[in-house]
Amino acid sequence: MQPAKSSPFPAWFRYGIIVVLVLGIFFRFYNLDKKVYWIDEVNSSLRSLGYSKTEVVDEMFTGKVVTAGDLQQYQRLSPDKTWRDTFNSLTGTAEHAPLYFLLSRLWVGWVGHSIATMRCLAAIFSVLAFPCLYWLCRELFEAPGVAWIAIALVSVSPLHMPYAQEARPYSLWTVMTLLSSAVLLWAMRTKTRVSWVTYGMTIALGLYTQLLFGAVALVHGIYVLIREQWRFSKTTLSYGLAAGIGFLSFVPWIINFIHNLEKVKESTSSLTGGYSLNYMIDRWFLSINQVLLDRELGGLNIILVLLTIYAFYYLCRHAPKRSGLFILTLVAVSFLVLALPDLIWGGRRSLRIRYLFPFFLGIQIALAYLFATQAIWAKTWKQKIWRLVMIVLIVSGMISASVSSQATVWWNKSVPRSSYYPLLGEWINRTAQVETPIVISDGSPTDTLAFSYWLNPEVKMMLALEPRKLKLRQMEQFKPIFLLNPEEPTKNFLNRRGYDLTLLYEDTVDPEDIEQRLWLVKQRDPSAQ
Repeated sequence: MQPAKSSPFPAWFRYGIIVVLVLGIFFRFYNLDKKVYWIDEVNSSLRSLGYSKTEVVDEMFTGKVVTAGDLQQYQRLSPDKTWRDTFNSLTGTAEHAPLYFLLSRLWVGWVGHSIATMRCLAAIFSVLAFPCLYWLCRELFEAPGVAWIAIALVSVSPLHMPYAQEARPYSLWTVMTLLSSAVLLWAMRTKTRVSWVTYGMTIALGLYTQLLFGAVALVHGIYVLIREQWRFSKTTLSYGLAAGIGFLSFVPWIINFIHNLEKVKESTSSLTGGYSLNYMIDRWFLSINQVLLDRELGGLNIILVLLTIYAFYYLCRHAPKRSGLFILTLVAVSFLVLALPDLIWGGRRSLRIRYLFPFFLGIQIALAYLFATQAIWAKTWKQKIWRLVMIVLIVSGMISASVSSQATVWWNKSVPRSSYYPLLGEWINRTAQVETPIVISDGSPTDTLAFSYWLNPEVKMMLALEPRKLKLRQMEQFKPIFLLNPEEPTKNFLNRRGYDLTLLYEDTVDPEDIEQRLWLVKQRDPSAQ
């Protein structure tokens, strides 16, 4: 059953789509600077501006007294940092493709650096995803209703909204996934040289945006081969040449990736580790709920999973075969390339929602097709139920967008890792109004950089990855002395040097991983020994 092609949309549908789209765009740019600028975003700034972690450690983690403002210099564009520095920073961390970071450097040079401007670029890319999504849906389905419902679902999606406000490449990856897919279908339909050349360019840009775009390229290859019945046809040849040129342009980065393979393994070590099958299934179900409804329903998470399965069943039964094939291939391949390694070798690649954007885009398009055929021109009671389901999902997304826009920390910022920033920052800043505190830290340089956003620029800090570098006599000039996220060697070192440590704040956001965040350091009274 195809959606009606010529019937005018009901008034409620036209006005509803306009309202949802306007709200979706508004919330993408609202309160951009109010949420924590967490570790991953700090890393984005470092790479874009031409700094490296090694540089931060060598210059700041020396045990000398610095200020939070001194630390923030690594989050601003310096005249001394050229494009070559940015390129060197990117090639040294080859697990991240460079396009977004180069565009970010260009953007900062144009509008200046701040939390809002860094995130604004990602928000702009997220808005550009709407015309790309519309084009893809029109290539898949002739009726515009599917495209408009898909845009409504994505515009207030609990997945796309948070990442539209994060200085990371995920919104650009979304654009390239949708654009390259639309261009492929356009090229297969028109069979023109221009369309195939354009497709090759989107493959190159997609690969330089995100390494996981390779899964999208794989989807396209499988789709073309199935459509051409595994024959060597003119379309197969055109696709092979276009995709081959796109991949060939990516060879320099592949060589760089191989050259830095040990660093890549070290930086991605958090993705390894074994998990039970039951745990992984629970997390997959939760991810679907989080993306569609932004709610943890416990055992009822299965409801939205069943809704998704039915949407694909309906798609296969009623949509054109080529359209159903494309969406099913997109969903299956983009999920399996992450899930199968997790199941075979262990890991949690498929448990990271941000690695599954193509998978969830396929789900949202399948739902849009279901709602377009069943909910817009609802006449029977079953169709009215589908209209209600569609409205519930969209309204839920709007509520989620409204709530998240007011939140300082949201789930995409890793609440267990960054929720303490504003609380402890305010605590230390209040202390600095009446005393002269100093913050000692031996923790992650990027974590310390992220936390420094919440400190007044004049707050003193003493940073050292090795406890022996701490300059204790200089430290004693300040009061109180705070110890932030200390490792055991640092605590033991201070104890041996005659200091008592009192725990001030314990982070209990994650009951399974309680973190002792802030300690008070006092010199031990010799008479008490």
